[in-house]
Order: sequence, then C-alpha cells, then structure tokens
Amino acid sequence: MAAKAKKKVKKKKNNLLMIAVSFAIFLVLSVIGGYFALLYAGDRMIEQNVQKLQDLKAEPTVIYDKNGKEIISLIRQKNRVYKPINEMPKTLIDAFLAVEDKRFYEHKGVDMVRIGGAIVNDIKKGSLAEGGSTITQQLARNVFLTLDQTFWRKTKEMSIAIGLERKYSKDQILEMYLNRVYLGEGEFGVEDAAQYYFGKSVSNVTVAEAAMLAAIPKAPSTYSPFNNPEKAKLRRDTVIRLMSEQGIITNEQKDAAQAEALPTKPHEVAGGSLKKGYRAFFDNMLKESEAEFGVTEEELYRGGWDIYTTFDPKVQDAMVEEYANAKNFPKDGAKRGVESSMIVIDAKTGGIAGMIGGRNYAPKGFNYATDMKRQPGSSFKPIAVFAPAVNKDINKWNANSQLSNKRQSFNGYEPRNYNNRYTETVSMSRAMIDSANIPPVWLLNEIGVSESLAYLKKVGIELTPNDRNLAIALGGLNQGISPKQMAQAYTPFVNAGVVSEAHSISKVENKDEGVVREYQPKQSEALKPEAAWEIHTMLEKAVQEGTGKAARISGRHVAGKTGTTQSIAGDSKANKDAWFVGYTPEYVGAVWMGFDPEDKQHLMHQGSSMTAQMFSKVMGTALKGVPSSDFVRPEGAVQHKQEEVEPEIQLAADMTLDTNTNKLMVVLSWIGGSDGDTYDLYRISESGERKLISAGMKETSYVDVLDSPKQYQYQVVPRNAQGEEGTPSKTVPIDSKKLENIINQDPGHNEEGNNQGQNPDGTGNGNGEIPPDQGTGETGEHTNNGGSSQPPNPGTGEVPPDIMNPVPGQTNGSSNEIQLPPPPQEDGQNQSPDASNG
Repeated sequence: MAAKAKKKVKKKKNNLLMIAVSFAIFLVLSVIGGYFALLYAGDRMIEQNVQKLQDLKAEPTVIYDKNGKEIISLIRQKNRVYKPINEMPKTLIDAFLAVEDKRFYEHKGVDMVRIGGAIVNDIKKGSLAEGGSTITQQLARNVFLTLDQTFWRKTKEMSIAIGLERKYSKDQILEMYLNRVYLGEGEFGVEDAAQYYFGKSVSNVTVAEAAMLAAIPKAPSTYSPFNNPEKAKLRRDTVIRLMSEQGIITNEQKDAAQAEALPTKPHEVAGGSLKKGYRAFFDNMLKESEAEFGVTEEELYRGGWDIYTTFDPKVQDAMVEEYANAKNFPKDGAKRGVESSMIVIDAKTGGIAGMIGGRNYAPKGFNYATDMKRQPGSSFKPIAVFAPAVNKDINKWNANSQLSNKRQSFNGYEPRNYNNRYTETVSMSRAMIDSANIPPVWLLNEIGVSESLAYLKKVGIELTPNDRNLAIALGGLNQGISPKQMAQAYTPFVNAGVVSEAHSISKVENKDEGVVREYQPKQSEALKPEAAWEIHTMLEKAVQEGTGKAARISGRHVAGKTGTTQSIAGDSKANKDAWFVGYTPEYVGAVWMGFDPEDKQHLMHQGSSMTAQMFSKVMGTALKGVPSSDFVRPEGAVQHKQEEVEPEIQLAADMTLDTNTNKLMVVLSWIGGSDGDTYDLYRISESGERKLISAGMKETSYVDVLDSPKQYQYQVVPRNAQGEEGTPSKTVPIDSKKLENIINQDPGHNEEGNNQGQNPDGTGNGNGEIPPDQGTGETGEHTNNGGSSQPPNPGTGEVPPDIMNPVPGQTNGSSNEIQLPPPPQEDGQNQSPDASNG
C-alpha cells in the first residue's frame, strides 16, 4: 500500500511539473507573440502614417463662432521651419537630452530602467499619468497619437517607438523630435520657438536660452516665461543644473546661465492672429477645451480639430469699441489706470457671447472677467436676499411686501441707507428701485442666512464659512466674486427660474474621428418661475426709474442692478468697485470697474452709472438690427401690481477736497422725480439768501465748488415737461468747515475689504457674523442673527456709497450719507447712485 501511495504522489508531482512547464512555455510564447504583435502594430501604424513624419504641415485646427464662421485657424499660414540636426548647437541637443532622456543613445525606444520607477505610481493611480516616456515615445505620441493618459494609448506609443527605432537612426529620431516638439504659445519645433521667444535662430541660442526651450515641453503653459516667469526660471535653472551635473557645462557656465534674464515679451512672427480684443475669450476657450472636453492646448495647436464656440462677434466687437474709448472710464490714478472687465452670456443657454478680460489684457494673463474676486455691493442684493425670500414664500414676500426701513442694530451690525433717510417700512419693490440698505439686511435676518447661502449655491456661488453673516445682504463678502459668476447668477431672472452655466464651447470635432463631444447644457431650476418673474419686474423698475437708469437702451427692455463698494465705510471719499449686472431678453451682462490694487492714489471718485452706461452702450450696439422683444412672463406667474408712488425727490450731500486744486467741493445727488423732469438747484446761505446755482438740469448730480468753508443748505426743485414746478426736496444742510480736518490731516485708509459693520476703531468682527445653524430661518426663530455681541455703535455698519463725477475734469468725494443717482439721459456726463448703496 505504501509503494502504491508513493507512486500516486510521484505521478501527481509529474502532472504538476508538466502543467508548470506548459504554463511557462505558454507564457514565453505569449510574451514572444505579444512582442512580435507589438512590433507589427508599430510598423503598420508607421507605414500607414509615414507622411506625417515627412510633412511638417498639418490640417489646421479651426475655431468657429456661434454662426459657424471661422474666428481663427490655429496653425499659422506659413511653412514651419525645419532645422537639420547638424545646424543645431550641441548645447541645445544636450539640454533636451539632459532633462528629457539622458539614456537616449542607450535604449531601443523604451527605457525600461526609467519607466520602471513610474510603474508603481501608475498602478496606484489606475492610469499611466506618471512620466517615463523617452524622446522616441514622445515623437510617437506627438505625430501619431492623442495625449490622453490611458494604458492602451501608452501601449500603442511604445509599439510605435520600437518601430521608429528599427526604422530610423538615433540622430534622425532626435531631429524629427526637435522639429516637432510643442514649445508653447502655438510654437512647434526649436527653430520657430527660438524666433518667437528670443528673436534669433536656434543656431545662435545661449546655454540659458537652450535650457529655457528644453524646460518648456513638460508643461508648456506652466513654464511659459511670459505667463509664469517665476516657475519658468525655476524649471530652466533645473535644466541648467542637470546639464552641470551630467558634465555638459562647467560650474562657471552654470552660474552664468542661471544669472541670465528670461525673455519678457514675444517677438513678432509671420502668420495669422486673432482679431484685436478677442484674446480673453480665446484663452478661456482653451482652458474649457481641456477641462470639459479633454482636448489640450497642445493637441489643438497640432491641428486636426474643429471647435464650435458660443462666441458672438457683434457682441465682442461692441465691447472692444467701447473699451477703446477712454472717456468711458473714471479718471486714472497717479501710476495706474482704472481696470475694468465685462462678460456677456446668452440669456437662455449660458453661452458666453464675449468678454473683456481687462483694458490691457495680455495673452494668457489675468482675466478680470473670470478670475477676479471683488466685492459686488448692491448688485448682490437680488441674488442674496430678494430671490431666496420670494422663492421661499411668494405670498409673504413679494414686490408689495412691507419691509422694515428704520434705523436699527442687528446685534451690533448697523447698516445705514445711503441718503441717511429712514421710514417705518418700505415696499420690497421700492427698496430695490432706490437701493435702500436696511430692508435687505432686515429681510435676510428674517429668512435666515442659511436660506441665502443655499440659494447662492444653486446659482453657482459657494461662499466661505466666514460669509455666514448679514453683511452678505449688501455684498460684503470674504473673498468677493467675478463678473462671470454674477452674470450666471442673474440668468434665472430672465429664464423662468432656470440657471444656465456659463460656457464657451458648444461642440468639439476631430477631423479624422468626427464628433468627439457636444456640450450638454448644465441647467437647473434655481427659482420657481413665478418667483423669478417677481424679481425680474423689480429689476426692470430699477432700470426704468431707479439707480440703474443709465443702463436704459432706447426702444429695448432692460433690467438690472447697480452696485459699488467703498474703501472705508463712513470715512473714505472714494470707491473701490463699481458694478452693473443686467440683462435684455437676449443677453445677460456684468460690468466691473475699479483699481487693482487700490490705494490712496488709486480709488475712484465715480461709481456705478459708468458701468451701467457701459452696459447700455455695448448692448445697444450689439443688438442693432435685432428686432426688439419683450420679456416673457412664465406661465402661471402672477403679475403683482406694484405700488405707484410719485417719486419723492431725495437729496443727499457730501463734502470732499479736490487734491489737485485744493478746492472745497459739495457733492450733491438726488433720486426721485419722473421721466422728462428737469431740476433747479438752490444754495441757501446762513443768512437765508436763496441762490439758484443751476437751472434746467437733466442730470441728477452736481458738484458745487466753494472758495472757503461756510455753512450752506441745498434744495432741488423738479419741473415737468411743461415747466411746472413739482414738490421740492427737503433742504439738506452741510457744514463745510469739517473739510478743514481733511485739509490739515490725512484721514487714513484701510485696504481690507469694504468693512461693512466694523467699529470705527477697527474692533469687532466687522460683519455681523452669526454662529452656524442658528434657528430654522423662519421669522422669530433667530435669536442672534447679527452674531456679534458688540454694543450698538452709531458709526458702524455703514454701507459704502457710490460717488460719481458729474462734471468732466472735476473730482469729488463721498461719505456714508451720499449716493449719486444715475442720469435720466444717456449723455455720458452723469453718474449713478449705488454701492452697497446703489
């Protein structure tokens, strides 16, 4: 029995051995077969596409506008310059080999030593995102493949690389690579790139310049010497260090090369270019192509793509025209000009029709339309307070609902109305039209900050934990917001409550493969249709008779809201930011103006009527030839008849000093009156003498220049079209002797935000912050929505006023008690009230 058992065990071992041997043979044959299959696949792909290696010209990538008309072809209309390797300096070749593939002359296309270290990380990540590609592999990818990071693409890349090594010499491969490598800014090949970056042939580049070229391929946008000079220098210096460590250059050469300055601006090269003013949109489109469609800038520049965008040249050309006119902007500062940006998006789809990234936008530079974060002032009221309140309960909160408008403290946060006028209550509609400040703060306290934050998130605005406070009612944000975000957030008002994500690409096609992807609209209901219409009717009134009058367009329906922010509430004499966010039935637009950064010499003495006027001018031109249409009321939305009150003339006055002339000035502004009214302005002396200082004005602001400090009162009298006098405003006293303090001392300046709610001495949290999750948001359930336990202080919580410059060449100032209304006529001379006062 024992012998028989041993025989069975031996037989079993033999069977296992045969299985193991068979498996090993199968494995070896599979590896051999796979290797030959790899060789065959690589050879076949090279054979089928050999023309791509021989011809530098590729089918261009074409960018189209919304109408299918070409905007630009990304491959220049010129033959790329091919440089033989024997005409390239050894320093250049050594620089590329040092950083990209130092074992180039040792491997057979795939460097297993180099790639081995990357495999572990690749497996962990689930894709071949880690480096390890040889120069031969990079050539294979650049000529034959896309740039997607997948195992299958990497396998094909390796098979082609092995095939290239079998077919071509090392120098031939290196020559083809150096003439095709992408070196940023649309430049391919070292000769074209050297001309672009340095204005010279690659034959004449220095060690530092050669290293700069070799530094770029890893991340062309990141290491651009023009867009990211600090990162570009670090990368270049790394290449120089590697060249030194590998014995290519001496330590002395290394030190000299690292001390050499980077190029600061590109050199002109022949070929097609974008039309002036189109670059900001184009750069935004490039980012979106990669982020949303997975097509990189490098792939686009290599050619073979069709990109269909939402770009409307009529809109963009109108913006470019107005932004070229310096008269459309406030006076520049001592060292910097006023900055501004604008974005216009399709009211229904969210497609970006055009944008201005800055008055002097540089290619791939900072885009003030999409990247900037600034305080939005009163333009934030409709989206932070009124919309969420109406959406929560339209029966309780609507245009005719009475909101508290009396002077009050919200646990230490004490906002003020810009004109320092208060009533027991005011309708929501009137609060919106006149841009009163206390009503939205009171209403936010009623519905709860959480209600506001939840709504803002729906429209694409996610605030920080530090924004859980009542100051957001007036646009007092911790980080600020961009024009793009503001425009997108207003789309529900014109689109039956549906928010449409702003985007610039509608479709991407590869010329070989057909449609890659069509844009899938990202739309969702942020507001109930009836709530959206309710807010819209108030915003339309704000343009017809309120702070947004300057945005009106003859023969067209317009709605919107102004906004400004002040440097120091209650103290500053100028503004940091001026906004207008508005819409027609066709488009939604957001305009911002301000200094970046602002300081004592760089603040605006003008406000949001200039942004409103910019909107009016741009959209008026862009819509020429487009039939006028009205806003469409959503089905089921009730039209609440808003109270018809004869607008009372509300006069506000402030004092300032013209630092250029040392003249004392009284800055007067008023709101109220009816369309077509003119205004007479009177100055009343201490003795009671009444002097007419300006008659028949269509403007709603005026600057009275004084020769010496005296006490005066002012009064405005409206006249209708028939010349009949209306009800005069109340007289407004002003003590110009206070200006002596300004003459004799610097009032100080604070650069930190708009300081809404902060105590004069800088103490307190400055924003009426509330603890998380206080109450449910229902009336009466909040016990501490103002948050701060600071005792009430009559000097705190003041809202930044909007100060404009009504007379060309004059400067004026602002205090906490003034807001300059927009002009009834679109004459470009008058400025509007606002800010978190307008």
